[in-house]
Amino acid sequence: MKSQSLQRWILKEALIWTVAIAGGYFTFSSFEPLYDRAKHAAVAAGFSHIFDFEANAAGASRFNTRLASAASLPLRGTLPASQAEALAARKVVLSANNYGHFHAAAQINGQEVEFMTDTGATYVALSYETAQKLGLVQQSLRFNGRSTTANGIARVASIVLETVRIGEITVKDVQAVIGEPGRMTQNLLGMSFIKQLSGFELNGAKLTMIE
Repeated sequence: MKSQSLQRWILKEALIWTVAIAGGYFTFSSFEPLYDRAKHAAVAAGFSHIFDFEANAAGASRFNTRLASAASLPLRGTLPASQAEALAARKVVLSANNYGHFHAAAQINGQEVEFMTDTGATYVALSYETAQKLGLVQQSLRFNGRSTTANGIARVASIVLETVRIGEITVKDVQAVIGEPGRMTQNLLGMSFIKQLSGFELNGAKLTMIE
């Protein structure tokens, strides 16, 4: 009895699946022709607007997907060409020299100063001689700080640079130090400048700075 019941159940399931597959195939193969015939019949009877059929239908469609005019507002995420160029211009790419160092020519007080980029330096550091040329050495300057340089420990004085400009990048109010006379031979572009950038990326022999 159990064997006969199992056989009937198997035949029943097979019949159900056969009908389902055949019905699915028929629906799939016949849907598009049926849809086309229904669409043409509805258009011919004047009911295209009810079924939202647009083929050969008179009048305007319900939705206008065209832009209103060439002067319409820019799409979100786009920029006018002039603005995009201006943003792209605020990027400086430096190339490493033969020693792997990145040097940059900066403008301070209208004069050009050569820096070596140093992420290990807390502040922008100027040699006394460079600061003197820039007119930054004043009688009130106090060398009461300490800094490690290539020539050992040097006393330094703290100042604030109004602007430091490299290419089209301009950073304002940059904390800096000036080394005592004869103790620094290299100006360093340290983190007090770098941390104010929106982007700073080292990729092989290229260093990119973005304002």
